[in-house]
Amino acid sequence: MQGDYQVIDKTSLLTYSDHGIGLSATPTGLSNTPLIWYKENDEKSYQKYVKAIDELLSDNVRKRVNRTELGPCGHPPYGYGEKPCIVVRVNKHIGWSVNPIHANSTYYKDVPTHIKKLVENKQKKLFLSCDGFHSYDKEHIGKIEYFPDPPGIDVNVFPSDIQGSSPLLAVQISEFTLGMSIAVECKMWYDGPTSSLHFLLYVTPKNVSV
Repeated sequence: MQGDYQVIDKTSLLTYSDHGIGLSATPTGLSNTPLIWYKENDEKSYQKYVKAIDELLSDNVRKRVNRTELGPCGHPPYGYGEKPCIVVRVNKHIGWSVNPIHANSTYYKDVPTHIKKLVENKQKKLFLSCDGFHSYDKEHIGKIEYFPDPPGIDVNVFPSDIQGSSPLLAVQISEFTLGMSIAVECKMWYDGPTSSLHFLLYVTPKNVSV
């Protein structure tokens, strides 16, 4: 593919966060950069991403994952190539425990409105929210769906042990602008420092040569 300076420049600025509990995304791009880049409806160009999610969900440690909860993101081709899925994993921290976000939390003021509504409804989970990183990205990101919905992890899965599987959530993006690099930020909300990760989505229109 031809080099896209906007994509390259943004990629150099994005790294996975070391703050909070730690999150990882699958798939990633070459050299483990958080970049998903393929041509619209070109199976050959996105097959590597399908394979990456295949490997994640077939891992022996994660065979207990309920693929039904991941919706279309739990079965091949995971929405590629019109509605790509990204599977978000909570990195394992043996013995780490956590409390859900609540209205009296120091971190509550920064929680998105739709997450606050879930908290008000007495849902006690670690909640995930994703959006465009900058205002430009927010304009072009289109529609974001979560699986399961609402996108939360039961706090009772923590603390985890060495045999436990890492909790998974899925994000599916659709109706986004083609031919533009879109920086996406996902955050995990709980009663503690916010965990976050970033990735780039770039889908080349099928009528453009690469």
